[in-house]
Amino acid sequence: MAARDLTGGAVRGHLLRMSGFMLLTMLVQTAYGLIDIFWVGRLGRDAVAAVALGSNLMMALMAVAQTLSVGATALVAQAAGRKDFDEARRLFTQSQLLSALLALLFLVVALALYGPYSDRLAGSAEVARLTREFLVPFIPAMALQIPMFVLSAALRGVGDVRSASFAQLGTVLLNIVLAPVLIFGWGTGRPLGVAGAALTTLIAVLIGMAGLLIHVLRQDRFLDRHAAAWRPQPAVWRRMVRIGLPSGLELGVLAVYFGFIMAMLRSFGAAPQAAFGIGMRVLQFGVMPAMAISFATAAIVGQNFGAGQPGRVRQAFVEALKLNLAAVGLFCLVFQLAPDALMRPFSADPAVIRYGAEFLRWISWNLLAMGVVAACGGVFAGFGNTLPSLFGTVVRFGFIVTVGLLLSAHADFAPVWLWALSIGGTLLQLALNLLLLRCELHRHLLPLERTSLA
Repeated sequence: MAARDLTGGAVRGHLLRMSGFMLLTMLVQTAYGLIDIFWVGRLGRDAVAAVALGSNLMMALMAVAQTLSVGATALVAQAAGRKDFDEARRLFTQSQLLSALLALLFLVVALALYGPYSDRLAGSAEVARLTREFLVPFIPAMALQIPMFVLSAALRGVGDVRSASFAQLGTVLLNIVLAPVLIFGWGTGRPLGVAGAALTTLIAVLIGMAGLLIHVLRQDRFLDRHAAAWRPQPAVWRRMVRIGLPSGLELGVLAVYFGFIMAMLRSFGAAPQAAFGIGMRVLQFGVMPAMAISFATAAIVGQNFGAGQPGRVRQAFVEALKLNLAAVGLFCLVFQLAPDALMRPFSADPAVIRYGAEFLRWISWNLLAMGVVAACGGVFAGFGNTLPSLFGTVVRFGFIVTVGLLLSAHADFAPVWLWALSIGGTLLQLALNLLLLRCELHRHLLPLERTSLA
């Protein structure tokens, strides 16, 4: 397996190149949700609330995918950094086998539970009905994305970020074309409504995954073709899961948190639920550059840690921090100055726009702290220890949920109280992550620095 060597050359150059391609991939992934919301917004606030509620299950999917993705990236990158390409290929192959099995498990569980989930969290019977209608084709689309995410992560570990980016770009273009056709029945005369939005995503993901698989299978440097390599290797699976599980649990906690927010907004009707769903998709654009840089940082830190170069590991964090703060600072300004304009393309409902603009103004103050947290997370993942990231996330959301439940009993309780609490929770997470990063750098890099001096 020929891997891109990240242990030499300019660290900032590696970060910009890799994060640029990953940012394209993430923009494409986020575009799925924005395109759906853009068209579904024409169906009314109940439809928007249903798609927002149904899409919240994506966080549960990401918890599964992230567990394997982080483990695969760290192990493959460290093996590539040691120039042990046979081991990198073995790890690459096993990550794909495990991802396929987990996708099947997710599909079965989600199809069994989507009905009760829709009924319990929807703000009205109509929203519940539309949520179930949306989830029937959307659940298979989510399940298929588990192997797609893990395949992209394994490619990232060997320095290949272009393939997944191009595959995702093709799928979003297809999504743009198909969405109005299936949602409104343009040219077919058979409008499918919210189910059409989900079916569009399913078709696009199927084609994108097929293209990515063709690329990988046409080459011998990624997957091991021998039958023995495809036999389950529980020891390898345990290593990947042990590394990635904290990161997966972090997203699982995030999914629970989003469910909590939707439940807290239920008593205010469909408008704030719809606004939160749109606002979260807009917010994803604000944090997306920082997340792309974080994923690139993990690969660079993993290879340089595996190669025993502590100075480049520290440099990777500093460069990631600078780039993150510059990127999120720009979005913070936009969210403050024009939140209404960011909401209007997705809804004409005045109440939805008002709630959404309020959400974006408050949540924009979190962006700078989230940029620092993302830079820390990239280093944790590169070391193969994502427990610090999990701990910070649990403390953050635990604070918001606990205090939010206490305040919800107040007669004047309003959604804006939750957004104010979010700022306090994010600042708490920031302080914890910086403290834990200092400990991790000392624990992992000090022995390497002593060895180099000796």
